[in-house]
Amino acid sequence: MRKILIPLAALGTVALVALPVAAQQRSRHQDQQREEQTLRGGAEAMRQAGPMLDRSANSALQMDIGPLLDALHPYGRQGRHMTLGQLGRANDPDFDAKLHRSIYRGTQRAAATLDAMATAAPSIRQSLRQMEAAIAGAMVEARRPLPRDGYRYEAPREDYDAPPPPPPPGDEDDDDGAPW
Repeated sequence: MRKILIPLAALGTVALVALPVAAQQRSRHQDQQREEQTLRGGAEAMRQAGPMLDRSANSALQMDIGPLLDALHPYGRQGRHMTLGQLGRANDPDFDAKLHRSIYRGTQRAAATLDAMATAAPSIRQSLRQMEAAIAGAMVEARRPLPRDGYRYEAPREDYDAPPPPPPPGDEDDDDGAPW
């Protein structure tokens, strides 16, 4: 009976240690999947936000800025009625098309960026772990004391009896001593 209890106790101890580690890894994996799903959900939300932003921009373009223009130019013609859309169209006849195209392209770019971040998240996570390990190793090395002779510096010795090095090729003095 005693021969069976010792391996069972050892197995139980291993199980008690291994279960939290496995649960922690499973939890970390679930957190990573949740993070990627959140990024992809944000990308889908950006794709769906385009029409809402477009309608909001249309509403903003109907805002009357005449009183603001009157306040900015008090000695000019007063009582103007001009909308933001009219002001934009005064300088650019394609203002509306460019604005709407910009809104939809911007939301598509933001969605593509979030999708790319979700795709790249595992490799970014791995790179961060490698960087963390490298920094931890460097910190251990930085705390290690230098050897006793590690504080002494000796300048490299030069041989003063050696002849001077030859001039570089093509540097013959053909300018008769001119300084330039």
